[in-house]
Amino acid sequence: MTGDGTAGQPTTNAREQFFTAYDELLADAPMSMDSIDLTSDFGVTRVHAAGPEGAQPILFFHAYQATSAEWLPLLAALCSDHRVYAVDMMGDAGHSVPGARTVSTPEDLIGYLDTILDGLGLSSAELCGHSFGAWIALTYAINRPARVEKLTLLDPTMAFTPLLPHYVIRALPVLYKPTAERRLALIRWETRNADLDPKWLRATSLGTDAFSGMPTVPTKIPPKQVRAAMDRPTLVILAGKSRVHNVRRIAARTSHMPDVVEKTLPSATHYALPMTHANEIADLMRAR
Repeated sequence: MTGDGTAGQPTTNAREQFFTAYDELLADAPMSMDSIDLTSDFGVTRVHAAGPEGAQPILFFHAYQATSAEWLPLLAALCSDHRVYAVDMMGDAGHSVPGARTVSTPEDLIGYLDTILDGLGLSSAELCGHSFGAWIALTYAINRPARVEKLTLLDPTMAFTPLLPHYVIRALPVLYKPTAERRLALIRWETRNADLDPKWLRATSLGTDAFSGMPTVPTKIPPKQVRAAMDRPTLVILAGKSRVHNVRRIAARTSHMPDVVEKTLPSATHYALPMTHANEIADLMRAR
């Protein structure tokens, strides 16, 4: 990274602005959190932890460029009786720093998540993911079922159905030439201008400028027979007003899984779901 904004690379100032906004947001968390740095061949992974040590662990994987701050309301709702861990996913906006080994394939991703559980001293845990993070959680559960106790998927993308064409058209400018303004415009459109925390909106938009062009793992919808063989207890929570995918079709396809509960929150939108419906999600997770 260079300070003069070499083509395709963020400026140092963009990173500094993001980290200032992100750290202020984390500092405002409604509960006490620990920062844990896990070192492996993949680099240094930052994990934000809260709740009593020794309690039932839950790992959280955020949506693409949403940052771990999207989990703060849900972590607060769960940390009284769970040990919650929000992971700054490698290569995405956050404090994790890539190392010599890249996370560029699903196989890399599985190995990378192994290092996170190992680093936290967990033989297994409950996993919760949102959007792309839900695909990450599902992919790991399919390949490492013994390490996954339960699974919660929040409005998962590319887990059961493709993205809707009109969403793809809206999202393409953000994917191919990401800017803070385009990121915010997409969020406002999808959430129908929901009343979201302005500090989170600032952090996620600055993250787009600071981490644009970072590679992501290619996503592919797991085949029906693979999902049907995955027997981990699974809770799928869908956003009833999602503009990202066909919610009814996802609900229908979850029936192929042997131990799944599907719930649709009618007023929720895709991008806002973990923040606007944290208490409902926490209740559903505890009931599962």
